[in-house]
This record gives sequence, structure tokens and C-alpha cells, in this order.
Amino acid sequence: MKARLLIAAVVATAAACASRAVTAPVPQPHIIPHAQWQTQPPLGYVADAIRRNKAAGDSLSFNSVTVTVLGTSIDSSGAKPTDVVRLRLRTSAGSSEERFAREGSAFNWQGFHVAIVAIPGPGELGAGLVALEVATIASLPAQVAASTVAGGADLRLRIPHRITHVTLHHTGDSRPLLPADDPVVRLRGLQSWGASDRNWWDVPYHYLLDLDGRIFEGRDWHYMGETNTTYDPGGHFLISVIGNYGRQDATPAQLEAIADLMAWALKEFDLPLDRIGGHYNYADTDCPGTNLRKYLEDGTLKRMVAERLEQRRVRRVGPPA
Repeated sequence: MKARLLIAAVVATAAACASRAVTAPVPQPHIIPHAQWQTQPPLGYVADAIRRNKAAGDSLSFNSVTVTVLGTSIDSSGAKPTDVVRLRLRTSAGSSEERFAREGSAFNWQGFHVAIVAIPGPGELGAGLVALEVATIASLPAQVAASTVAGGADLRLRIPHRITHVTLHHTGDSRPLLPADDPVVRLRGLQSWGASDRNWWDVPYHYLLDLDGRIFEGRDWHYMGETNTTYDPGGHFLISVIGNYGRQDATPAQLEAIADLMAWALKEFDLPLDRIGGHYNYADTDCPGTNLRKYLEDGTLKRMVAERLEQRRVRRVGPPA
């Protein structure tokens, strides 16, 4: 009797193993390393911080502090007009203060370091917004914590985050990317412009694609990306296609590469298919352009990603030999 029971148990176990679905890893697509295209290595410091663009009336809450943008103005008393923001600072313990701060300034308050990174003027990207960076003083290098200026890209903070979404962008260049163009020139230009005009420590996206579907490494995905709009890029795995996809069509190679990268990201970060979106889903923008949006809106990209994920499912038909 014991022998028969043992044999039955072995057969049942084998049958269970034979019908069990096993998911194989989704391979990471080939990535061209940052060092192969960069004008300089990424800058910045890792810190316990947050950075957002806020309009008048909006608030930014971080840990125990809330910073509210009350309004902006221009101080013309000096040799050069300067943008100024009026802020209300509050802590959860009840401390409160209002103060004026010039664009490019920084100050410490109640254990926090507040930097006024930018106040874009009329006609500039992000006009009407105030780029604020708030960090715990304890998490900062001494030279950053003591600084009374927001500084440039070299003083920006790398903000760790946990990936919760996979989001498609385009770089939105003034002209399309053409087959004769060198995408590395565009990448270097984006990095240089971001540092000089936006004070970004690296390109704003985690991965960028050219017309041939080649994938270039951007900023380290362990850290939050950047935006010129009001949405919070924290948690977003940012994929950007080089060019302007309101004025050019996506190539088949780009769509294949986007789907490869999205499938890998969903598997890597254990996310469902409905976490795929476009920049336009989170902000008042057309990004990634009408000629890429349509592949998100009609479900094409999600179907391509789902096919890749399904292909990685293998079924064990019997116990190993």
C-alpha cells in the first residue's frame, strides 16, 4: 500500500510539473552606453529630494514641508531685471513663513534646502512655472547645503525613485530627424542644452532611440527624469524618440525597438501592461507627437509588447531528463 501511494504521489508531482507555466526572462535590448556618445559624464549628487515645476497657487509637499508658489514678479531695481517668486513655507509641526526668492537663489529653512532652479519667462519652455528643488539638508554634500545659489547642472540633485510607469516621449526638436542626420549630434546637443538652459544634470530621458531603432542610454533610470511641464516624472521610466513626431513618421524599426524596451521594462519592474502611456497622459502636451501617439491610442504598442511578453512564456512538458 505504501509503495502504491508513493508511486501515485510521484506521478501527481510529475503531472503538476508538466502543466506548470514558466516565464522566461525578457532580454534587455542592446543599449549603446552613455560613454559612447556623451559630451561629458552625468553630473549632480544623490540626495533625499524632490524637484517639480509649479504654477502660481500650486504647492509642493515633501516629507514634513510644503512650499506654495504664491506668485511671481520682476524686480527691475538692479542693473538687470530679475524674476522673483513669493513663497509660503509650512511644516507639519505648524511653522510658517512667507518670503521672496530670486531666480537662481537657494536658502535653508527648518532642515530643508530650497533652490529656485528657474523661473522661465514669456516665450520660454515652461513659461509661467517655477522650477523648485527641495532636499533635506542632512542628505546633501556640505557645499550644496551651504550654497545660497541654486547653481547650474553641477549642483543639481539626483533623485532616486521606484519605477511604476513606462512613458513614451519625443525630444520635440524644431526639425525632424532625417536619415542623413547623426543622432549623436542631437544627443550631445540635448545634453548641452539641458545643462546650460535647464540646469539638468544629464539628458532628461532614460533611453533615446534613433531612426534605425538603435537605443542610446540616457540618464540612469535609478533617478527621476525631467520635464518642462507640470507632471511628476518620479516613477516614470522615460523612453524618448529623437526628432519631432508631430512632423515626421515613426519608422518600423523604431516601433520594434520601443516595444522591445517597453517589454523589458515591464518585466524588469514587474508592471502590468496598463502602465504604458505617453507624456500626454500626464500633462497638457501633445508629446510624443501625433505620429507616435496614434500607436499608443490605437493599442498597437501594447499589442506588440504583449506579444513579446507572451513569447517569453514557456511550458515544461515533462520532468527534466
